[in-house]
Parts: sequence; C-alpha cells; structure tokens
Amino acid sequence: MRQIKEWMGYELPYIEGSDCKSILDIGKGKHSYIKIGDNCFDAVMLAFKDFKNRISSTKPEITHGYIQSIEFIGGKLNKQIINLSAELNCLIGIRGSGKSSIIEAIRYALDMSPSSSDSDYKKDVVSNLLGSGGQIILKLYDNFGKSYKIKRILGEQLHVTDANNQVIGARASSILKSPLYFGQKDLSSMDNGFELNLLDKMVGEALPSLHTKTLAVENEISDKIKELITLEDKIDSVTDLSNTLSDIEYKIKIFEEKGLSDKLSKQVNFQKDKLTIDKINKFVKKYKQALKEIISSDNISELISLESIDSEEIPTVFNDLKIEIKNITNTLKDIEKIITIVEKSQNEIESLSSTFNSIVTSLEEEFAEIKREIDIPNLNPDEFSNLKIREAELIESIQKIISHNSEKDILTTELKVLISQRNDALLEELDIYKSEIAKINASQDSLQLAISFKGNKTTFLTKLKSSLKGTGVTTSGYNQLLEVLPDFTALVIDVFLDEGKIISSVLPESHVVKVKQRVRENYNSFLKIRTPNLITINYHGKPITKHSIGQRASALVLFILSQKDNNLIMIDQPEDDLDNQVIYNEIIKEIKLRKPDVQFIFATHNANIPVLGDSEQVIAVSYDPEKIETTTGSIDDKLIQNKIVDIMEGGQEAFNKRTEIYNLWKN
Repeated sequence: MRQIKEWMGYELPYIEGSDCKSILDIGKGKHSYIKIGDNCFDAVMLAFKDFKNRISSTKPEITHGYIQSIEFIGGKLNKQIINLSAELNCLIGIRGSGKSSIIEAIRYALDMSPSSSDSDYKKDVVSNLLGSGGQIILKLYDNFGKSYKIKRILGEQLHVTDANNQVIGARASSILKSPLYFGQKDLSSMDNGFELNLLDKMVGEALPSLHTKTLAVENEISDKIKELITLEDKIDSVTDLSNTLSDIEYKIKIFEEKGLSDKLSKQVNFQKDKLTIDKINKFVKKYKQALKEIISSDNISELISLESIDSEEIPTVFNDLKIEIKNITNTLKDIEKIITIVEKSQNEIESLSSTFNSIVTSLEEEFAEIKREIDIPNLNPDEFSNLKIREAELIESIQKIISHNSEKDILTTELKVLISQRNDALLEELDIYKSEIAKINASQDSLQLAISFKGNKTTFLTKLKSSLKGTGVTTSGYNQLLEVLPDFTALVIDVFLDEGKIISSVLPESHVVKVKQRVRENYNSFLKIRTPNLITINYHGKPITKHSIGQRASALVLFILSQKDNNLIMIDQPEDDLDNQVIYNEIIKEIKLRKPDVQFIFATHNANIPVLGDSEQVIAVSYDPEKIETTTGSIDDKLIQNKIVDIMEGGQEAFNKRTEIYNLWKN
C-alpha cells in the first residue's frame, strides 16, 4: 500500500480480507469495519470516499455518555420515538417545522435552564409541543455504558430510572457529564460578562462546590462583623456609663456627707449579697442545662453507633478505634454523675438561699427602725441602697467593656484571616478557569482566551452606583473608588477595620459619612456582591467584540466545539449568524474531529452541517397544526438525501441547476 501511494500520489482506501482455502476459514482473517447507515452499495461507496472517517481496522467504541432515543407520550409527537446517534445528529426542516421545539424538549427533560432573555418563549414552545399531561422520555447511557431513562411530565419534576426501571436519586448531569445547550439567541448575545457566563458552562460541576465554600467564608465574615458592631456599641457606651456613674457617685456623696453611709451600709451589703446569690443560682441552672444537652444530643447516638464499626482490610486498627470510641462513650456516665452532683449542690444552694432570705426577713424591723430615725428632708434612705447597688453594677460593666478592647483586636485579626481565606477560595476558582482556558487555547489556533482576576470593572461600577445611590457620590467619585477598591468586600473591610481610610482618600468627608452609614446598614448583602473575573476572547488575533456579528458567532461556536469534557452539545440553528465559508472552513472540520467523543444535536436549515459534517443521524421534521412528523436516517440513506435536497436545497430541480452552474464555473 505504501508503494501504491507513491505511484498514485495519494492514499487509496482499502479493507483487509483473506484468500480462504476452505469455507471453514472464512471470517478468520483480519477484520475491517465500515461505517454505513444504510445497507446498500451507494452507502459503501460513500464510506470509501470518506475512508479516513468511515473505514477502520479496529472497532470504534463509544466511550462517552449520550442520548440513545427520545420518546414522546401525548402532545404533537405522541407515540413517536426518535433514535439518535452517539455522534452527529441534525434536525432539519423548514422554518417553523418544529426543530427548535424538539431541541427545547430535550433541554427541558434534562432540566437545563434556558437563557433568561427568552425563557418565557422557550417554556411556551415546550408546553405547546408536549401539551397538558404530555411526557418526554430519554433513554441514555453514561460514560461507563450503563443505561438509564429520564422521564418528565410537563410541569412536573423529572425522574431518573436505572436499567431495571427503578427510580434513583440522581440528577441528569450525573449521567450526562456537563451537557451544554445553546438556543437561537444565545450565540448572538454579547452582554457584559457573557464570556464568563459561557466559560461557566464549560467548567461544569467543579465551580458549585467552590461557590459554596466562598459563600461559607462570606457568611463567617458577616457574623464576625456583627460581633464587631455589638462590641463597638458596647465600647462606645463607656462614655455614657461613665457619665451615669459620676452622677450616681455625686448623689451617694450627699448621703455620705449627711453621715448616712454607715447607718445604711448593713442593708446595702445584704442587698449586694442577695444579688450575688441570685447570680449563682442562675449560673448553676445554665450549667446543668448545658450538661443535659450534651448527653441528649443526636451526636451522642451517632457516636454510640460507631462502637460497632469494622473493616475487612485493617481490622486491627478498627478494633483499637472501637476501644477509643468506647472510652469516649463511657464519659457519658461520668457526665450523668456530674449532673447528679450539680443537682445536689443546686438543692443545697437553694437551701442556703432560703436561709439567707430568712436572715434578711428577720432584720427587716431593724432596717425599718434605722430608716425611721433618719429624718432628713429630700433624702430617701431606700434611694441610697439602690444607688450603691447601681454603682457596683456600673463599675463592673465598665471594667468588662474596657476588657472588650482586647476582644476587638482578636476579632480584627480573625476578620483579616477570613478575608485571606475568601481570596484563596476565589483564586481556586481562578485556577479552574485558567486550566479550562489553557485547554481551549491549546486545542486550536483560531481562539485565544485570557482571564483577569476580579477584572470586570464594568459590573463592579454598575453595582457600586446602585448600592450607594443617594449618598451623594459623583461620577468622578465612583471612578476613583473603582481605582482604589477591588470589590465590595474591600469596601466593607475598609469601613469596619480601617475607619474608611481608603474611601476618605478619594471622597469628601460629607460623602464618606453617608457611605459609611450605607455600608454599616448593608454589609451582609455587600459581602455577597462579587467583582467577576474578566474573560477576553481573541478571534484570529483580534478581540471578539471588534468582529462582526457573524465572526463573533463563529468564534463562540468554535469555543463551544473545543470542549473535551462535555458528553452532549446541543445548539439550535448555529448558522443563523454564520456564512457558509466559515461553516465549512472552521465549524465543520471541528465537528468531524470532535464527534467521536461528543454527541452533537443541531437544529439547522443549512445543508452544509449535515452533509459536509457527515451526519450519522438526520431527523427531518414536518409540521401541521395538529402534529409533528419525523423521518430519521443517516446521510447515506436515499430517503434522507431526498429530504435534504427538498428541504434545504429548494428541491431536486433547483439542486440540479445549481450543480450544473457550479460545474460550468469550475470549468
């Protein structure tokens, strides 16, 4: 064959066989495999013409998840089953024939959200197709060759069943890895941040867990700031408390100057003692309740259940583990003993409290006699007792608050650690994006992507203006804030930890006061507002936003086709904004390269995609007000070929005339 290639100047297609000497030897030679969709000679001829894609010495294996068939019960496709290929599938038909309806029904069955721009329209399309009570059933396989069914009735939740028709608690995305869907308007949408939204679809399920992690850190930051606010309010109250204490000390001094302090000190001391005993009683009750909560916790029953753990691989280690768990569970009995001791002490304390109250009662007449002896105008002896008790409480409160300053330092340090953890989580997200971008950049030469951490300043500015509306900040002020702050979290931290040092450097004091107040009122929601990463896409060396609509759409389709980790890619009429040259030179070549690894489902009215893409399954769709009819077959099926000519080429006569003219042009 090498010699023939040298003689002819090109490679010849061939299959291997054997020159059998007997009937028994037939089939014992080397095997060759031919990819055909129709059992006819023309199909074999077509396979030989495209031998690099259609002839193989090894049997190709399907190693990715895919939808095998779609079944409809009720609605406009009632009782119809559409079989699909694991490779390229094309829905063809005139405009309004129902191609998009089938795409949208598959999307609905897989529980994939439509784009927000036309979600209501797409919901109506599905509703119109399935009808009330209508059902769609997908038979599909995962990456490991296991079969499943997804069933969904209009308006109901989907149900996933296994090969035994048993309902399992799995999502569609757990079976089909990272399926992608793009509707008619999705490829032409160029809103701010569309690049990142597109990349998010590619990244698949890696990001949600990181989003959850980041959100958890943000919630911790919010909780710490709440503690900080409470602490600051207490610290700020020292001045008021000190003023109140000074006022009380002045009033006490009047009593002392009149010589009443010594006479009333005994009663005051008893009142202080009573407050101390009440405090002890309250503490003991809380302590006992906390102990009871420990032994009644659900965690205890879970811990006890771990006493029966076992291992087939390392039984000796698990035996030692059981001993330690047993030691821990044995402490429950110790806690019960402690509770008994506490209850006994509690009873004794209550008894002592009663004794104390009896002593106080016995002294009531003595105290009353002292008060009667005091006959000084405008001085109430009872007020002196209250003032002395209040004085002691204020002194204790002020001392506690002063000690809070060290707590504030600890909280500040904890907040700085959490901010660092948040950035680490965001950088983990960034690494996933970078990894995906590297794959895309390496897979082809037309597209090159880059990412900038927290780089979408347009979104940040929009959210900033909306969130700080009414604070008086000017356009110039917002632009300056944009220069000094990377995101809302930095704004919150600047206000709470640095007294607004950053914002004070760019805004006048009158605006700073209002911004600080707004941040203190809304810090929890502000922490959840993120500055998105900025994705830039260069197509043939020029930013995608600088290209025409057709070139942009081409770049996005190439972007989608470059993905390696998606089982299914569905696109509704990708050619709407593309020209035929782009479709053939870039899109078709990429589809043919990728389709052994990805199931494609296209709704299209451009013949280049099914014909030049060598579509393994073509579904011709026709529509009348009552129902939709489908005809399926591969590109080498005569009936399908006729459908393509009629639907996509304007009929046989128009096709023949164009072919004749093209041949004349060529000559």
